[in-house]
Amino acid sequence: MAPPAAYAGRMAAREPMSPARRRQLVVGLVVGLLVGLGISLWTGFWLWLATGIAVGLAAGAIMKPPGEDDAPPRR
Repeated sequence: MAPPAAYAGRMAAREPMSPARRRQLVVGLVVGLLVGLGISLWTGFWLWLATGIAVGLAAGAIMKPPGEDDAPPRR
């Protein structure tokens, strides 16, 4: 069964991930890992590690990479 036309159009229109966006996701993952590890060691409850990673990835995915739209146009 073929995917719906709207879905195929959305997938075709997606651009590859920019290096700044990829860096932001990696930074979010690392920060989430460190925070989750710290909280899990502090509380003794290991599931905080997974929660920290999930929150870090979500924050990295939601936030806009710096300099993407903030800079004034160059002449």
